[in-house]
Amino acid sequence: MSEERFKQIRAGSIKERLAFVAKDSVVYGGAGALNSMLQLLLLPIIARLFTQTEFGALDSMNVLGASFIAFIILGQDSSIARYFYETEDEEERKQIISQALLAEVVVCTAVTSLVWINAAALLEAVYGMSEYVEYFRIMVLSFPLVVMVRFSSNLLKWTFQRGRFIVVAFGASATVISLTVLYVWKLDMGLRGYYLGQVTGFALFAILGLWFCRKYFTVPRGFDRGWEMLSYGGPYMVTAVASCLIPALDRVMITNMVGLEATGLYGMSYRYAFLLMLPIQAFMTAWAPFTLSIYKEDNAEETYNRGLVLATAGLVVLSVVMLSVIEPVIVLVATENYLSGHVVALPLMVGLVIQNISHIAGVGISLSKRTRFTMYSYVIGVVSSAAMIWLLVRDFGILGAAYGALLGRVAQSVSYVAFAYSVYPIRFALTRPLAMVGLLVGSGFALQEVDLETMSTLVLYRAVVVALFATLIWYAMFNASEREKAVASISSYLGRETNET
Repeated sequence: MSEERFKQIRAGSIKERLAFVAKDSVVYGGAGALNSMLQLLLLPIIARLFTQTEFGALDSMNVLGASFIAFIILGQDSSIARYFYETEDEEERKQIISQALLAEVVVCTAVTSLVWINAAALLEAVYGMSEYVEYFRIMVLSFPLVVMVRFSSNLLKWTFQRGRFIVVAFGASATVISLTVLYVWKLDMGLRGYYLGQVTGFALFAILGLWFCRKYFTVPRGFDRGWEMLSYGGPYMVTAVASCLIPALDRVMITNMVGLEATGLYGMSYRYAFLLMLPIQAFMTAWAPFTLSIYKEDNAEETYNRGLVLATAGLVVLSVVMLSVIEPVIVLVATENYLSGHVVALPLMVGLVIQNISHIAGVGISLSKRTRFTMYSYVIGVVSSAAMIWLLVRDFGILGAAYGALLGRVAQSVSYVAFAYSVYPIRFALTRPLAMVGLLVGSGFALQEVDLETMSTLVLYRAVVVALFATLIWYAMFNASEREKAVASISSYLGRETNET
């Protein structure tokens, strides 16, 4: 996007700004949706070719690997986003990006080497399953490749290069999944093939992504901006690791206290629930740079509040729709063997919605640059999650783990917003968003707890619940003026898109 266009967005009305965010959300959400559709196509193959124990092991190793990747990135994606637009000097921007890349390369080399060497001891200590060390080591080899794909796709995102972002983000996932199908299904390579698909697929798009971003790279003149960005990004790194540790904690405790088969059940429904992250990530991908670009404007707070209400409404409605069809989707994708794990989806989805509310309402932490408070809130979340999962999983199994994770996310979210309020004067009207969460919980229980005898009656009942919920959100959560503005904005946006095409 041109600098001139970006200035127009800054000076635009709230309606124009939210339309810009909506467009970016559709672009990034579309890429994410396509990725998840491909993942869903892969799941039936994995669920049928792997045992529940193997699927549990795969799911556990993936979560552990994600924690290491979050550490390697060092929060530099957030640092680049924060510092890139503070200068108009192209050479200075290149230094910001190149020094961030240098930091990631050095840390990635060290972490990948150490984890690969100590893979057996690590798996035994965490999960008690060192027999999977061969597959874990193949996954570890993908760390540098995944990091480079993420670095380039994030840079393309922050510089608003939508087309190239889609090529890298979607292309990498499509290639990885295609190769995984080839290795696992056609060549019958099992878990080894699953991880070889990751290595070869990400290798191709790591090269392509860096080539797309080549104009932003230069020889670092030192590490003056690097230290500054590490200081800013460090708390975000802790935050990212902590957000990965929460799902890692539930896998560790389920595996050790209940067993790998239970981890497989939990992991399958966890994947379904986390489809909700698609619209969340799409929205936040567009929302984050947008909030940083308009925070000095007089009506920024009003824009933020309206965005919070609209985003929450969309997420809770989508959550109820997903909960209404979860059983047939799991049976279709993963067979009836995984159906009993569907009960964990409600608390997991509620936790995600609450966390998204806090990410919007806690914008003051980013605006104040006091990112250590993000770190503090996520540490609170990890400690709370660990304690609650440990207390609940013994008596309630995977459902206890899910509600323990929910309570941890609530603790993290409350502390995050509280810290934001303490460091920056922006305030949010949280009554309506929280009321929507309450309606989500009630509707979720109504969908989950009622089991009617005939399928036709059950389908009708769930359709009525979803329709009633959507009606309550529309008429109880929005006044007449807001409904008119929402309809006008959507109509205007769709009309503009039609004219552009």
